[in-house]
Amino acid sequence: MTQASPVDLPNKGYLLPDAVAMWPPAWWTWLVLALLCALLISSLWWLLKRHKKRAYRREALIILKQQTNQDLTASHIILCHELIRRCLISSGKEQQAALSSRDLMAVLDQHMTKRHNFAQLGDAFILAPYQANIEVNAKEIEKMISTTRYWIRKHHA
Repeated sequence: MTQASPVDLPNKGYLLPDAVAMWPPAWWTWLVLALLCALLISSLWWLLKRHKKRAYRREALIILKQQTNQDLTASHIILCHELIRRCLISSGKEQQAALSSRDLMAVLDQHMTKRHNFAQLGDAFILAPYQANIEVNAKEIEKMISTTRYWIRKHHA
């Protein structure tokens, strides 16, 4: 094998130097990569913690969905009350969960939109757990269930 001899150019002094290599990158690139990795890990950790923290909501919504697949009766109103109180207890608000239904609904309505307000459901929703026989039609029960479902999804623990 013959080696090629370097070519002797007359204007060798005017040639530009070789381009700067892309690797290794500048020193601050490592800092940016470390910050991005830390941000990614912390956001994944936060999402996992949030997912675990909201497990009671998913369970309550599953219970509500399973129970409401059957015929709508006045017992569904009591179920709505129980799920609201269980969610409050799970989120650490035992004081609110111990309130009477009328006071509890007033407190919950402070953080709800007017469209999904418990006060619009009427006295049947508030008094149902305390009365043996109550007459409520299926449309009103469905409105109560949808309002409860909305509250379970949107409340802040």
